Amino acid sequence: METSSSSPVKPRRKDKDEDKFRIGATLAFIVVIIGIGVPMWWRTTTVYRVNLPSTEILSLSETPIKTAVQVAIYTQDTSRGQLLIAELQSAFSDNEIWSVEFKQLSPTPKTQEAHTPAALEKLLLENHVQSVGDFMFIEWPKLQEELLLTTERSALMRSDTPSNKIAQLLHAKILQTYRINQILSTDDRMGAKSEAPQPAYDVIVSVLNPKPRLTHAKWNIAMAVKTYIEPWLAKVSGVSNYTVRSQWKYRVAIEADLKQVRDQSKLGRHYALQETALPHLLTSIAQNLSASTTDKPAINLVVYIPPCHIAPLHIYNSKDQRLTRNDVDAFISPPWGGFIIANPPEHVCLSAMSDQEAVPYHVSTTDNMQVMLDQLHKLLDISSELQMEGVKVVDIEQLEPRRWEYEAYLRRSAIRHISTASSTLQSLIKLLDQISYIVIDDEVGAAITNSYADILAAKAALLEHRLADASVLAKRAFVASERGFFDASLLAQLYFPDEQKYAIYIPLFLPIMVPVLSSFNMLRGVLQARRKEKQS
Repeated sequence: METSSSSPVKPRRKDKDEDKFRIGATLAFIVVIIGIGVPMWWRTTTVYRVNLPSTEILSLSETPIKTAVQVAIYTQDTSRGQLLIAELQSAFSDNEIWSVEFKQLSPTPKTQEAHTPAALEKLLLENHVQSVGDFMFIEWPKLQEELLLTTERSALMRSDTPSNKIAQLLHAKILQTYRINQILSTDDRMGAKSEAPQPAYDVIVSVLNPKPRLTHAKWNIAMAVKTYIEPWLAKVSGVSNYTVRSQWKYRVAIEADLKQVRDQSKLGRHYALQETALPHLLTSIAQNLSASTTDKPAINLVVYIPPCHIAPLHIYNSKDQRLTRNDVDAFISPPWGGFIIANPPEHVCLSAMSDQEAVPYHVSTTDNMQVMLDQLHKLLDISSELQMEGVKVVDIEQLEPRRWEYEAYLRRSAIRHISTASSTLQSLIKLLDQISYIVIDDEVGAAITNSYADILAAKAALLEHRLADASVLAKRAFVASERGFFDASLLAQLYFPDEQKYAIYIPLFLPIMVPVLSSFNMLRGVLQARRKEKQS
């Protein structure tokens, strides 16, 4: 009886011991897989992303770009000055772009003793300090034009010039409101927008002489560049930096159909280059010009010396009208650069046509450099080409652009940099929201955050009448936004989406998860058996 009663107890204790070990092993297995393995897998496969001010960046467009400008007005009669300012304040009161402060300058004994407009302008500019971007209107009764724009931050006006004419000049030439509207508008019908100025450019001055043995042209182009181009570019380097180099190129012929035209010169003819063939001409010579050795965009300034058998060479339009201006044949092709045709002197070609020895001659530095500087004005988008009736602009006599013209370019570039940087950051944030597996490392995050901070600072500087600071901040914001948008690390996992990730990891983890799930089922069965045993 004792044997039969004790035999069933031992297996029961053995089963309980086995259940304890089984439950312990199962729990340990589950803890290792779920508690350690799954978090480790999640951590190692999670896309690293720095926290970004996404909401703030997307709301950048809600705060408009507004610029503060101070305009001083000097009149001989104080009441006329007050009336002009009241009318101008009313004209600019509801403007969404400009915050214009009009300041009246009263006459003094010294100003009344000025006998020339230049003396009056010099006196007023010396006694009234102006910030970058400010402007001044100076009344001079004997002026022929209604308004005369000088090379400084000033314009002379006649005593009968109305306020609406002054407002028109401010909008068209000084503030260039129509161009600012083009930058800020999202409507494509406003016209084509030019690209934002880049932080640095390579300026390459090339002299092409296809027949150096027959056309013995002499020109110290390196000295000409140092004398004219480099000082001028140094004056406009507030927006972009410029690296200038010069070169001679030989045996580079243009590929264009030329037409001989009879004339009354001693040579008895010249050759016509059709305006429609100019793009093909640039294409034919571009491959022979040495490209920039850096990643900076290049501005090409080419002086072409045609050989005497096709010289003189002049540009004609589709109506067979000669486009030579001031004895110069030249054209520009933004943003590629400019092209000048420097025809040899007539006596050089007469000698060449008589099969005589080539006559050496010097290329005119002054003529060609003046044209080249004018081309740079237009290529860099500094010049204001808009014409107004009753308004005259003083010709440039110094080796620098007009101050009001350059500061308008500075203001326009700052607004364009802010607008472009804002659009770039917003596009990047939208892209990152749509594609969750793009990596955002610390460097890209810092570029985006710094660009956003500089955009806010540049907007504040424009509104606080600090154009020079705003230009620096806006340029820095633009550079940082471009660096963040085009950073190569953004492409690290671009071709490894979540679907592909799961397709790779599921076959690896599924065999491991099957025992885990079966262990859960076994654990549930053991716990249920114990519960029934306790109940019984």
